[in-house]
Amino acid sequence: MKRLVLLAVALTSLTAAAPGGTGDGFEVIVNKQNPVASLSKDFVSRAFLKKVQKWDNGWGIVPVDQDQASPARSAFSKVVHGKPAAAVVAYWQRQIFAGNDVPPAEKPDDAAVVAFVKSTPGAVGYVSGSAPADVKVVSVE
Repeated sequence: MKRLVLLAVALTSLTAAAPGGTGDGFEVIVNKQNPVASLSKDFVSRAFLKKVQKWDNGWGIVPVDQDQASPARSAFSKVVHGKPAAAVVAYWQRQIFAGNDVPPAEKPDDAAVVAFVKSTPGAVGYVSGSAPADVKVVSVE
C-alpha cells in the first residue's frame, strides 16, 4: 500500500511539473490566430532576446516574460536560453546600457501573460500551468 501511495505521489508531481507533457515546467503560448504549431528552442530564444523580429506570416513578434522571481521564468530561461534567468537579465542590462534595445514586457503571473497573448496577435509567452483554450500552446523542440 505504501508503495502505491508513493507511486501515485510521484506520478502526480511529474504531471504537475510537466504541463502539456513537455516535462519542462512551462508551456509556450501564442495568440490563437497565429498559424504556428511548433517552434525550435533556438527560434524561441532569439525571439525573446529580440534577435528575430517577425513571424513567418509577417506579424511582429511581441515576447512577454514572467516576473523575474517566477519558477516558470527560471525553467524557461534554463531550457530555452540554456542559461539561468539572472544571466538573461544581465544580457538585457547590457543591451539597455548600450542603447540597443529593451527587454520584453514582464507580467506578474500566468493570468496576465495569457491576457496579453490573447489580446496581442504577434505575442509569444509562457505559462507554468495548463493554458486556457483562448490561446494556443505550441510545442518547442
